Amino acid sequence: MKKLVDSVDATPSKRLYRSIIADYDLDKGICELIDNALDIWIKNNKVSKLRIDISLDATQQTITVKDNAGGVNKEDLSNVVGPGHSSNSEKDVTIGIFGVGTKRAVVALAQDIKIKTRRQTGSSHQVEFDDEWFMNSDDWRLPVYEISEIDPSSTIIELTRLRINIDDLKINSLRQHLGGTYSRFLKHNNLKIILNGNEIAPVSFEKWAYPPAFEPRNYSGTVLTSTGDEVFVEAIAGLTTESNPSGGEWGVYVYCNDRLIVSGLKSFDVGFASGLAGKPHPDISLMRVLLFISGSAKLMPWNSSKSDVNSSHEVFIAIQSWLVNVVSDYASLSRRFNKMEGGWPENVFKYDSGKIKYEKISDFKTANTSYLPPLPEFKPRYSQKVKNANKDIVRDKPWTRGLYESIIAVDLIYKQNLEQKNRICLVLLDSTLEIGFKEYLVYESGIAYSDERLQAIFKDRTQVHQQVKQNAFKKISATDWQSIEYYYKIRCDLIHRRSTATIPDIDIDNYKKVVIKVLQRLFGLNLKSE
Repeated sequence: MKKLVDSVDATPSKRLYRSIIADYDLDKGICELIDNALDIWIKNNKVSKLRIDISLDATQQTITVKDNAGGVNKEDLSNVVGPGHSSNSEKDVTIGIFGVGTKRAVVALAQDIKIKTRRQTGSSHQVEFDDEWFMNSDDWRLPVYEISEIDPSSTIIELTRLRINIDDLKINSLRQHLGGTYSRFLKHNNLKIILNGNEIAPVSFEKWAYPPAFEPRNYSGTVLTSTGDEVFVEAIAGLTTESNPSGGEWGVYVYCNDRLIVSGLKSFDVGFASGLAGKPHPDISLMRVLLFISGSAKLMPWNSSKSDVNSSHEVFIAIQSWLVNVVSDYASLSRRFNKMEGGWPENVFKYDSGKIKYEKISDFKTANTSYLPPLPEFKPRYSQKVKNANKDIVRDKPWTRGLYESIIAVDLIYKQNLEQKNRICLVLLDSTLEIGFKEYLVYESGIAYSDERLQAIFKDRTQVHQQVKQNAFKKISATDWQSIEYYYKIRCDLIHRRSTATIPDIDIDNYKKVVIKVLQRLFGLNLKSE
């Protein structure tokens, strides 16, 4: 049984504004105003180049945004103020759809708002509102004024009594943010954004490396939604020629209708988890995926502030499995190239030119490949193998860390194209051995040495050798002692004699073997991990 007994007033309270502006900062607020201009311009078929002038006055603490997108009819001014009001159709390939962006943006940025607009060559009109209108009236109606003519097809938004403080740091941050967010529009030269008199330059994230067989891939295809609508999906995935793990400029970049929604995404939703791409780590910081999704605004997988992906949206769900696979493969490739001999400089960075390979995806829901060839096998670099082999020893004997890291340093220097690398290696090997003798006497011999006694012993290398022989006479052979003394004499000649002896590679190879053998026997280190 159902009987009508009354009705309730469901008119939204103006407090609604307060609840929907909390997550807006300067970057998001200005972007909403630009998005609105872009939508008007797109619906006017981009009949002319769009120019958006933004003025941020740090002295007066004011914001002015002017565009020539086409202007707004007097009859449509309610769309500027009323939450949920919008002239955009759900089928339009635009950026705005929810009807809240411009409203909450201006309210989030300022207490006093004036909006002037002129539809093409018609009359110019203005609406204005402030905190008094929000706080002391439940009436949603606003007066509309006819004003002196402004430029045809233009809209001017003037914001005063700002809720945020504008300074040079925020202005510079906004400049970078706008360059990245609208780079797809800016690089086609049909949009100009001017911030405080200076044109915004597009910020490109397409700085690809082209390792043979592992060049970037361009994937493209369509997703058919449950309503029968099609969404076009394109992605470029690859390794980059730059690594900035601390800056976070890697991961997945998502664009909807050419507008950057989120940059450097490294969440579970796109594969950054154990067993997939792995958790975010510097080893995988060369991988980058630029994901472009185009179609009706209602089909875009974005949140209402266009600052993140809606991972429960059907379009995102349709491509998620494929996307995770691509992210995982390129993350693994970044990790493998970093651990291979030569690391990123030899395996990635030197390949800074080439061609992107193109792959058609017939069905994103069933695609399970990144079309990469089998990923390269790799042997961990000597440094990593030594660290892994000695992690238990160094936990119990922290004084051994400097010893094995010195051997790693010798290995690195020896492989460099340096004319005097052998001299450097010999001095480092002999110094490592002498330090090793000291650590052995202090920590491994079982004898308590005072600081004074140690100083007296280490004034004379001969005494050092005698002390170690007495305490470790079975650990170092007579032949090895002969080699140690021989190379110590060469070191002394290098340091104290006028002429500098030439040291052949074979001497470094031999002495390195002796030092490694001694360190292994005195401390149990594993240094033969090449």
